[in-house]
Amino acid sequence: MKKYKFKLEALLKMRKLKEDQVKMEIGRLQTRKNELENEIHNQNAGIDQAYESQEVSVKAGATGLDLRFYPYFVEGKKAAIHMINVEIKELEEKLSEKFEELKIMRANVKVLEEMKEKNKKAHKKMSDKLMHQKIEEQVMNWNQFKK
Repeated sequence: MKKYKFKLEALLKMRKLKEDQVKMEIGRLQTRKNELENEIHNQNAGIDQAYESQEVSVKAGATGLDLRFYPYFVEGKKAAIHMINVEIKELEEKLSEKFEELKIMRANVKVLEEMKEKNKKAHKKMSDKLMHQKIEEQVMNWNQFKK
């Protein structure tokens, strides 16, 4: 009896590979987004630290020259946070595109897997039918031989 072979197996493997690549790309984008969110947290911590440092220096009797530094520092940190937020929005757009692409890839793989399963069942049904026919023939032959 012939062993079952799915003719579109190579195509199925290629589509699964592409699906896995999209999943890996989504993972990389999400990792980058988390890194950027951590960077925003660090920038905010830097701003808080600058305010605390400013208060300490005012209490210690800082000059006006020393105090001029802090507003520029905070402004720079806020600009950095704004740039990071812009990059996060771009990443979110890319992520939504990748999720849509993943949906399409998954649908393609699912169709091929269902075709494979359907063909496998048909092959098994046919092979079982042929096996039963052969058994029946052998029983008939054995009965005739006995007589």
